[in-house]
Amino acid sequence: MQIRRKIYLLFALLILQSCAVTSREPSDLITGTWRSTLAGFTITTIYTPTKVTVDRHKALNYQLDGDKLTIDDDQASLRLVRFLSNSVMVQVDVITGTEHRFERATNAS
Repeated sequence: MQIRRKIYLLFALLILQSCAVTSREPSDLITGTWRSTLAGFTITTIYTPTKVTVDRHKALNYQLDGDKLTIDDDQASLRLVRFLSNSVMVQVDVITGTEHRFERATNAS
């Protein structure tokens, strides 16, 4: 009986944790440093609450409306953003359908 209670408690805690991860808005989760690979090269992307910097190039403004990410109001740059966890982000190019996976390098400060 004691083991059964512990299993139920563990299950309840796991469900609460998963709800906490999935209930956060993309705008809360995107801030920080991310790493990805493109054509065999590692790319570092840093998102602040309003700007994005890719491999130390000039920072650009971005908007994240729900799961829709645009850079400098350029609709051709539209990406759909989803978070598989707090440390894995996938962006989908709506024109080509190409998925780009990012892994968190550091948390936002």
